[in-house]
Amino acid sequence: MVVQYGVQNPRMFVVDVWLVIMSYMSVLDLTRLGSTCRALHEFVTLPHVWRDALIQHRFLDQCYPHLRSCAAQVIRHQLITTARLDHIWTQPRIIPKRIYTFPLNSPGVFQGLKFLPGGTWLVFLFHCRNLNPSRHSNLCLIRPSAGFSEDDPPAASTTFQSDMCWLPFLDQDGPYKSSRGDDLMLLRTKCNDGSNAFGIAHLDTKTPSIRIPLTFRTNVFVRNYAAAGDYVVYGWITTDRKHLLRIMQLNENYDGFRRDVTVEIDCPKGHDGKLRIRYDLRLSSRIPRILLVSTRLIAAYNVPSDIPNDSDSNPRLLPFWQLHPAAVTFGRFITIFHEGAIVSSYEGQIRFIRPELDASEPNAHVIEKYTFKPSHLQCSQWPSLFAAQRIFWNLTMAGQKETADHCQIAIETTAVPENEYREGRTLMDFQEAQILDACPSARNRIVQDWDELSGRLCIRSSESRFPQDLRTRRTTWRVTLVDFV
Repeated sequence: MVVQYGVQNPRMFVVDVWLVIMSYMSVLDLTRLGSTCRALHEFVTLPHVWRDALIQHRFLDQCYPHLRSCAAQVIRHQLITTARLDHIWTQPRIIPKRIYTFPLNSPGVFQGLKFLPGGTWLVFLFHCRNLNPSRHSNLCLIRPSAGFSEDDPPAASTTFQSDMCWLPFLDQDGPYKSSRGDDLMLLRTKCNDGSNAFGIAHLDTKTPSIRIPLTFRTNVFVRNYAAAGDYVVYGWITTDRKHLLRIMQLNENYDGFRRDVTVEIDCPKGHDGKLRIRYDLRLSSRIPRILLVSTRLIAAYNVPSDIPNDSDSNPRLLPFWQLHPAAVTFGRFITIFHEGAIVSSYEGQIRFIRPELDASEPNAHVIEKYTFKPSHLQCSQWPSLFAAQRIFWNLTMAGQKETADHCQIAIETTAVPENEYREGRTLMDFQEAQILDACPSARNRIVQDWDELSGRLCIRSSESRFPQDLRTRRTTWRVTLVDFV
């Protein structure tokens, strides 16, 4: 059927044909297709169109598995947000959509600041003897208000005084989404008796409230740990050189374990001793998997569901996927993206090692190498930030000094289809509101956190008044949120 001007009616094709055509389109092409006519808009808004697009995405489906259970409108919004970020990253220079700053008035020692998934709330950890005489930790949920319009929600916060002194946040601590969509965070500390203590913090943004329903201890020397979804795992090596893992699955109330098993993982000789070991929980497949990462071996293990909790013996798990370095070592590991790439620094290059655990070929993987200019590897040193396939760090250009109210932030990203020829580098001009003060001061900026779901960057600034005199030095903190989309 042909209508006027020679344009074919989209309804002449059955829906299945359009679904096949749309499966080859990018996210931005799908949005453009839906704006052409009512018929195509109706086809594009079908829920399984966006669920299929989520499955085909290069990292969203794996890094954020809670999106699978979200409504189609939420999935569509998230895919469009990430696609716009990828398109922005192809530009040689970025101008943020909006920037707003607020003071972080904490009367204690700063221990960590992170986004909850979604970028609306921040979780803040600090120690304060005045608020908590036992010098235990204080957890605070913060929802800053931009104040640009009446639609912006008002600022809100709540503070929880813990009965333990928790250590600063690390990358593997979260926050992360449980299988029921709740925000959880893993806390850890060292006790006076030499044991390791862990706590599960439930961050409820609806009330808002914070509670720690579960704490547990272990006397073993923990090599490393990981937490994702409903699972928590930590490993240690026995005196007879056995590599053991304790795998715990939380119950519905997060106050106990539905499963609590200990297994032994098979490691070749030389990979179970003094080498630094990291873990990652891969929950994107039907069977939970554990990824072991060391400088000389990367291996993946399936976690079977038929292991009883009260098993007397420790079942031995064999790796179904292995990767050995072409040289002696993979280099120095910088970070591990959850369900994503392993980032290492070797011979002046940043390497992104991407295991393909579901590929038909055995031990399939992809290694992407990036050489950054200048030769000084700024991106692998503090205060850089690696998160959600992107890298951020402060950059001072040649012949240019960073001023108190202006700086440039270099942004790297990996595997952006539109930007292969640029190696994923772009610059953002960051302009912070200048604070007029006659007192001598020194300012330092740290790229604190990044939230992929909202496209929001968190930058923490510290300003020390009277920096030369330790007796009168005063440090104030300010948090700047940068929106890109």
